[in-house]
Amino acid sequence: MIGIKIILQGDGAFGDWADRKIHHVRHGLRIAGLDNGMESGAPSVMIGIDLGGDDKSDNGVVMAETSLALFLTTADALKAKFGDPRIEQPGPPPKSDAN
Repeated sequence: MIGIKIILQGDGAFGDWADRKIHHVRHGLRIAGLDNGMESGAPSVMIGIDLGGDDKSDNGVVMAETSLALFLTTADALKAKFGDPRIEQPGPPPKSDAN
């Protein structure tokens, strides 16, 4: 199992990778839950990234697995910082017309 480094302020978060080859994923991610993915029998999450470009110059894939607990902890941390975009957030109170 790999760990997850949670970076809540993402601006500049990948600066240390500036000299590395960047693969811009155009074919999406696959995220799958595995019932007994961990050695303990706990569930895990497998993330697959298709590197195959339109010209198929790189036909590789990247696979990463982590525990469901770490995956959900990451989601919880992001939700705590940014809110849940699936739920309408309360806006500012309406302005009063009273003089």
